[in-house]
Amino acid sequence: MQELSCVLLCGGRSSRMQVQGQQFDKALLPFKDTTLLEHQHTKLKQWFQRVYISCKQPYSFKAAYLIEATSHFNPLVGMAHALSTLKAPLIFIPVDMPFISKESLLKLYENRPKACLIYLKSAEGFYLPNLCQLTALSYLKEALASGQEKVGALFQQIGFGVEVQESKEFSNLNTYIDYTEALNG
Repeated sequence: MQELSCVLLCGGRSSRMQVQGQQFDKALLPFKDTTLLEHQHTKLKQWFQRVYISCKQPYSFKAAYLIEATSHFNPLVGMAHALSTLKAPLIFIPVDMPFISKESLLKLYENRPKACLIYLKSAEGFYLPNLCQLTALSYLKEALASGQEKVGALFQQIGFGVEVQESKEFSNLNTYIDYTEALNG
């Protein structure tokens, strides 16, 4: 897996958290003596050749950024932009999934010959993280161009789902309650 690069997906609509009527960027929330973004970046740099951050505008944190030059919010936008720019297979991970393990990401890597897109599949129905081959780029672009932007529908159509059991590892910090539980547990 060390020969692959990883892309942290930040800056989409789901990267915002509402707390008492105010919007916060999840990537900048405090997490384990730093920010969630820096925590994820540092952790993933141990496992991957290179870690990129896909977002609408760069953060003050020094890193390799892939800036999405569109106001359109959808993970498929960041994925298509990263594949077009880097022209290599990539593992995509949302910034708000801090408990993902190397073992789960290895499952993506081990299953890479089975389809152009390999995702972790659970009963809860999440589709990120995933490993996307360069051959998936045309499908991503076609989906965006046609307005078919449901990540799950596209992944089921072109991808291979690796079954995983529900656990804290696959929890997203979607709400303030999720975030505070992650800090305390």
